[in-house]
Amino acid sequence: MTDKQAAADSNKQWDGMVQQLRLICEHVRQDGPLPRQQQSEAEDAFRQCLNHLENQVQDLRSGLKGSGGSF
Repeated sequence: MTDKQAAADSNKQWDGMVQQLRLICEHVRQDGPLPRQQQSEAEDAFRQCLNHLENQVQDLRSGLKGSGGSF
């Protein structure tokens, strides 16, 4: 897989997770608190987003290089 393909896949995954969280937020705004099962699913989706974001930050940190070779 090329870097561009990996980035596109990562972007699709990220977009899907963010969209899921947006839908959950909209549901809560309109209908109030989620039932227990949906709360658990929402928490899982939120944790996945955080995990993905942490991985993205780590990737950026490991890939940053200055003129001296690294930051």
